[in-house]
Amino acid sequence: MSDDPLDKSGDSAMEADPSDKSAGPPMGALPGGGPRFSESGDFPVWSGRDLVGIVVVLFVALFLADSFALLIADAVSGVSRGNARALASDPRVAVPTQGAAYLATVGFIVRVIKRRHRSRFLQAVHWRFPAQWLKFLLGGMVLAILIQALSLKLPIPKQMPIDQYFQSTSGAWMMAGFGTLVAPFCEELFFRGLLFPVVLRRLGMFAGVVITGGLFALIHASQLAHAWAAMSMLFVVGVVLTIVRARAHSLAASVLVHTGYNLALFALLYVGTAGFHDFKRLGQ
Repeated sequence: MSDDPLDKSGDSAMEADPSDKSAGPPMGALPGGGPRFSESGDFPVWSGRDLVGIVVVLFVALFLADSFALLIADAVSGVSRGNARALASDPRVAVPTQGAAYLATVGFIVRVIKRRHRSRFLQAVHWRFPAQWLKFLLGGMVLAILIQALSLKLPIPKQMPIDQYFQSTSGAWMMAGFGTLVAPFCEELFFRGLLFPVVLRRLGMFAGVVITGGLFALIHASQLAHAWAAMSMLFVVGVVLTIVRARAHSLAASVLVHTGYNLALFALLYVGTAGFHDFKRLGQ
């Protein structure tokens, strides 16, 4: 029997060659067929207490970023507080400041893993870039199209708070760049790289998939006006991303799917707004 605390279902039918240092753990079945998630016994090296510290750092960094954006907007506008707040939400101000907050948090995560736990960052989070990376990228794009098609049949509001970030061509391009190059990595690092292994170790596969998917939807709730239909669709996306992470034993795989998903959404938005020029179509 396996002594791996993360392997809840016994020995694998096919063990990897111990002499092959590059081989990852065997693929496993997912919920419904006896969940398997064979990882090294010391994975993850971080604890729930580390996660709490990372969340605190993230919230502090985002608060400081929002405050800094508001100060910049107030200095630039020189008018009412309300107009300064609106300018602070402009992607040309919000994206750089939020990007700095994400960068600071990732730096803290790297420090926790490397300095406190004496582990290599990419190895510790099981990055494992897949050889068939294009399959995951295209899979994310297909997922986006399916979710959009399903959303057309649900009572999703035509206008939501996230639309405020799409009021100018330059702002939309900044959002597209941030949403495809920065956000997927940062969000996957926390939810599928850090949180999922801790929940998996303590509560098992099903809880790991549901909790990470649910929290993934909740952090976007304010952007979606807390609309249950929109959040349900994002919950499905979060579940799929976690399943990809579990099946592929690779954080890079879920990052690629997430990137493909966002890329397809921005591509659809680009087409739907005539090249990020006609944003009036968003409310139609």
